[in-house]
Amino acid sequence: MKLSTALIALAVSASAAIAPTAFAQSADLSVSGRIFPGACVIEIGNGGVADMGDIRADTLNADLTTVLEPVDLPVTVTCESKVRFALQGTDNAENSSPSSSYYGLGLTPADEKIGGVSFNLSDVTADGGAGYFTRSYTNGQNWTPATAGGPYNIGKKDLVGFAKTQGGNTGPSPIESLQAVLRVGAYIQPASSLTLTDEIVINGSATIHVMYL
Repeated sequence: MKLSTALIALAVSASAAIAPTAFAQSADLSVSGRIFPGACVIEIGNGGVADMGDIRADTLNADLTTVLEPVDLPVTVTCESKVRFALQGTDNAENSSPSSSYYGLGLTPADEKIGGVSFNLSDVTADGGAGYFTRSYTNGQNWTPATAGGPYNIGKKDLVGFAKTQGGNTGPSPIESLQAVLRVGAYIQPASSLTLTDEIVINGSATIHVMYL
């Protein structure tokens, strides 16, 4: 979770006697910061664990990826008061991701990439009403027009937020309570690219951050 430090700027002055022949030099100093009205807490159902179950090796496609049955988990973001925020993901198993568009699922004992996983939000409500999707590719400087539909992918570089009105491009609205369904969709690499003589443990790990705007 990213939270800018709250600072209060104070002007301080001092003076001293200077000899007539002495010279004084000065430098300006500014102090900046932001004070947020209330912190937010994000919670994911089932303790944040998406269990893909036991997968038989002989059910995997030999030369194509095998798409697993997705797992849906409820997700909520609850703030102390209305706050503008966005969501962003971090791949804790990034070295195992077969594609920059997906999060990794870990490595086999032979250091082979097992597969990838995506995280998508649907059925989004913001303070009891519809939540319209908007995304920023510029770290919050610009936003896409807020649209309905979905599901909405949580990326690793861009920011994902929700507005309360459709069509605007001013970014996420201040929200106190957001509810959604998080769909975890995973796939396994072609069996021909994996050493399947021993048991393989799927070990994907990601963190979803609440980014204050």
